[in-house]
Amino acid sequence: MREVFTTDRLVLRELTRNDVPVLHRIFGDPVSMRYYPRAKTLEETFDWFDKLAFQSYAENGFGLWGVVEKASGELIGDCGITLQKTPSGMEPEIGYHLRREWLGRGYAFEAAAACRDFGLDKLGFGRIVSIVSPDNIPSLRAAARVHQRWETYRTVTAAGVEVDRFLFISERDGSDVGGLDPATRVAMIEVEARRFGKTGRC
Repeated sequence: MREVFTTDRLVLRELTRNDVPVLHRIFGDPVSMRYYPRAKTLEETFDWFDKLAFQSYAENGFGLWGVVEKASGELIGDCGITLQKTPSGMEPEIGYHLRREWLGRGYAFEAAAACRDFGLDKLGFGRIVSIVSPDNIPSLRAAARVHQRWETYRTVTAAGVEVDRFLFISERDGSDVGGLDPATRVAMIEVEARRFGKTGRC
């Protein structure tokens, strides 16, 4: 397996099919998957990584990577860059999933911020995004810290349901929106997310 890059506490590396049963602890867990339509079967988890990791490595040179904690050597989740549809077309998007017992330690932000820098600096993207549901407050907070700015848009799910999404954006030549510090961005996104919840538009 190929190491992609490291951070202070993490190693991000390419996944193998042997990693999928470990990651199914996330994708098969209804609590971890509460912002998705439902938890996945093991077969569906293999299909997910076939498309967003293994095929993406071959076709694009990037995809979802394994997140390994340096101190323990344990695979704690995935984080990486995949191509996703946005109002601007297909764009590189940062996504992550961590096992529940590893949440709350700042690993999601650390991995996602490193993916942002890797995408902009090493892969040469002019722009990289994250797509987050308005009700996923933990991911909204992380994305507000990772990215420079955000906007909202409406889309239709595979089930034909119209939903709102936050689109967080970082650009290679951009700067923080209005010079706002990350804590202020997080506070602003929480207010905006509550507004979506009150209007029932999530």
